[in-house]
Amino acid sequence: MSDYWSSKTVYAGWSTKTDFNSIIDATVKMEKFRYNQLSKEQAEVNFKKEQIEGLNRTLLTYKKQLESMDSLDEFLVKKASSSKSDIATATVKAGALEGVHSLEVTQLAEVATATSSDLDEVVYTGPEKAMTFKYDGKDYSVTVKSGMTAKALASAISTASDNNLKGSVVELGRDDKFKIQLRGMELGKEHDIELSTELESVLQGKADGTLLDPLDPSFATIAVASKNAKFNIDGIELERDTNSISDVTEGVTYNLNAAETGTKVTLKIDTDYDAIVANVEKFVQLTNELRTGFDLVRDYKNEELDKKGVNYSLKSSSQIKSVENTLKNILATQGDGFLQGEGAANDPYLALSALGVKTIAETGDKDMGKLEFDKDAVIIKDGKQTFMDLLKENPEAVASVFAANGQSVSSDDSVLEFNSSMYDFGFTKAGVYDIEYDGGALPTTGDEATITMKINGVDRSIGYTPATGIATIQDDGNGEGRGLSFKVIDTTAGVHSAKIAIKEGKVQATIKALDAITELEKGTFNVLIEKYTDQLKNPYSGLNKRLEDELARVDALEKRLIAKYAATEKSLSQYQNIQKMLDFQLKSQLADND
Repeated sequence: MSDYWSSKTVYAGWSTKTDFNSIIDATVKMEKFRYNQLSKEQAEVNFKKEQIEGLNRTLLTYKKQLESMDSLDEFLVKKASSSKSDIATATVKAGALEGVHSLEVTQLAEVATATSSDLDEVVYTGPEKAMTFKYDGKDYSVTVKSGMTAKALASAISTASDNNLKGSVVELGRDDKFKIQLRGMELGKEHDIELSTELESVLQGKADGTLLDPLDPSFATIAVASKNAKFNIDGIELERDTNSISDVTEGVTYNLNAAETGTKVTLKIDTDYDAIVANVEKFVQLTNELRTGFDLVRDYKNEELDKKGVNYSLKSSSQIKSVENTLKNILATQGDGFLQGEGAANDPYLALSALGVKTIAETGDKDMGKLEFDKDAVIIKDGKQTFMDLLKENPEAVASVFAANGQSVSSDDSVLEFNSSMYDFGFTKAGVYDIEYDGGALPTTGDEATITMKINGVDRSIGYTPATGIATIQDDGNGEGRGLSFKVIDTTAGVHSAKIAIKEGKVQATIKALDAITELEKGTFNVLIEKYTDQLKNPYSGLNKRLEDELARVDALEKRLIAKYAATEKSLSQYQNIQKMLDFQLKSQLADND
């Protein structure tokens, strides 16, 4: 019998010497044909499901990796250097302009503090009493008990202030003395600590409850007022309630570390070309790794499955082809919202190919279908310009092709000015919106009114406010652009038009495509995975159930055959015994006759 059935108890033809086992094995083997076919189907579906799940995980990894470079701030890397980093440094975003800034820090922003005199471990021995204090203009009360230690009092003050004040204790290491320090949580002036006479007296060492006299000329409070930072940037004297200054120079945050009057710190802002090139190379590398993953799944070979006759190939999978083509087309076409020769909206580069990021198309090349990029290769042959030349000439334009994420511009600010969009919320789609209107038909008084303008040649409902000139495309079901808001500048009679472009770079466009492809319920591969799962696990028609039923059928058949041939063996054995007895009797009679 086969190995699969070797655990069964088979009745062998021991008495009759008839090989009923071979008969049973042959019958079961023939009956197992359908089971074997179902096993192949199960192996095929399991394998394809695992491969698609692997591809889906690869896409999610690719998406997560791209998210580290999906904005201009992340892709268009700027760097800042400081001549005295102990005094001040700077961090920069993509919008920062290259240049040099001079900074002098005369005072840091500080929180309010109150530091006690040298205290014994037990700071209060008088009767229990509620003592008051203020922080940031708000009144608080703390219960001070007899026998209270420095640590207990500091903790009680913190708790009483809802942790707006932080109390800490420092052991001085001499004469068993301690100091309590209270620190406010808010930088900048007018966030001060005010102590009642009772609490001030305790903190100045009057453990027995004796009160200090605030009118005594020698009296001095231990509270120190909070302060603003004071500094000079490029000759302008400024104050702020923080040591991190981000509202002075666009795209630049100045970090004040120490005050040193008379010392000028030179801060230089530059574009980090090497970091931008590294981003491009990383993008190309990640994309090629993904495309290699598709190739591996499509061209996968498995000798063991081949021997079993399992049809596991995904080479002709329409879903894989669809996903591949979607992602490739995004990188091969012009970016959404990019315009050329449109006034202020003129974009010098519209696609990755214009920057030297191209797909290898030579038949027979082992890397056919992959991206190639060389920062030093000539892109524009007439001028012999390389990627590095283009990058240094216009870094913002280069980075936008990769990482624009909703940046918007009008082709003619004398007609329309871009105001805002709902791009970040997914309502306003990237693209070019050709807006046409009649200035003479615009309402001039009243609250917001609904008017009609042509958007890309289609009449659309527009919310328009005469007092501000702000117009917003409404969700009227007639096209994209919902939430796009712009200001009408030219209100003179007559037809006017301008284009507003909302740009989306290739990284962001790819991420949005991946969001749809990997969406949990409706994503391309997840739908396919669910289909495979149903084929395997459907409780009524799934392959697992059908295999279980078929196995039970064949198992039952084998048991019936064993019982049948056991009975046959028994009957034949009885007949053989009868024949032996008859032969014996016949031989005995013949012997007697002799």
